[in-house]
Amino acid sequence: MTDTKTLWYLLTFRCVNCGRSEASARTCLESEAGEDQITGRIYRVTCKSCGWKGEVCGISAVRISHEFELKVME
Repeated sequence: MTDTKTLWYLLTFRCVNCGRSEASARTCLESEAGEDQITGRIYRVTCKSCGWKGEVCGISAVRISHEFELKVME
């Protein structure tokens, strides 16, 4: 039995259409990443408020949160 740890990052962006901070993207990394690795990427986002969809750069994120997911492999 092997335990693997996956780290999920949730990035929140200000919507370029309506201006609300409700556009978000979620990305998965196998190990903990530095802030420059997260902010240096391009993300596809959808605004929960107005429905706008597009691409944004991680450096423009207004919030970055993370969570671990533990998987047990048999």
